[in-house]
Amino acid sequence: MAVPSALTSWQVGVHLADGRELMGLSPKQLAVILGVSEGTIRNWEKGVTLPTYPEMLGIGKTLNMGEEITQFLADIARDKTSLNLETHPRYNALGLAKAELHYGSIWKCEPLVLPGIVQTRQYNSQVLQPAEGTTDAQAEFGANFKELRQVELKARTSPFRISIIIGSSALSDLKTMNRSDRQDQIEALRSWNALPHWDIRVMNQCSDLGGPFEVYVPGKSRTAGPAFVYAQIHDRSWCIEELTRVESYHERIKKNWTRCDDLEAFLDAERDRLA
Repeated sequence: MAVPSALTSWQVGVHLADGRELMGLSPKQLAVILGVSEGTIRNWEKGVTLPTYPEMLGIGKTLNMGEEITQFLADIARDKTSLNLETHPRYNALGLAKAELHYGSIWKCEPLVLPGIVQTRQYNSQVLQPAEGTTDAQAEFGANFKELRQVELKARTSPFRISIIIGSSALSDLKTMNRSDRQDQIEALRSWNALPHWDIRVMNQCSDLGGPFEVYVPGKSRTAGPAFVYAQIHDRSWCIEELTRVESYHERIKKNWTRCDDLEAFLDAERDRLA
């Protein structure tokens, strides 16, 4: 019988474990509420088995997970291997947001835009929205989601490291913003970069990095899933779990890391142009 990928199973399990802990419930207590065995709860959270579609709807309600997350997990439970997450960018976004809270080593390469987790609302509306051609409602939805991710990342207490490469052209695009808003975005970048577990660098020369991608490695995190790469092209986004391919992306971003400029050094050099 076909089984879901390790990453898909981890997504369901970690959402359930986090939701249960947020409610202050033990596996045994949740098992009593749902009318299943404690072993069933533990197997779900370990990704050994998955709840059924009706079970997942009930779990989502019990744990106050919200309609969107509940439906996301229920769709996985229902379709398992046939659910095509590659054609559902929103589901990918929900998965990445959870991975940012659990993986020990996270690498992001964004050659053309600032990564969502460091964007200000003003950047979202003045740079990203015109580029993407989204409506005000869509842009607002995206900004709210990014702010939630930022809040959750700042509250994270488990050991982790985020290493980000931003293309110099993404910072040049800040010139299209109002001056005060541009300075706010620059200060936001500096603030993130000053955190002990963050390192932001700028690729200010030709490289072989290619398009945007992210690498997630478990590191020392005990709650992370399998290593994977998130990649994007114009018409789709997808997660790569094949270990040899993950390793090739990981080696590429590490190789280019030493060729990047430190964020502060780049901003100092470009002070007049970004003023």
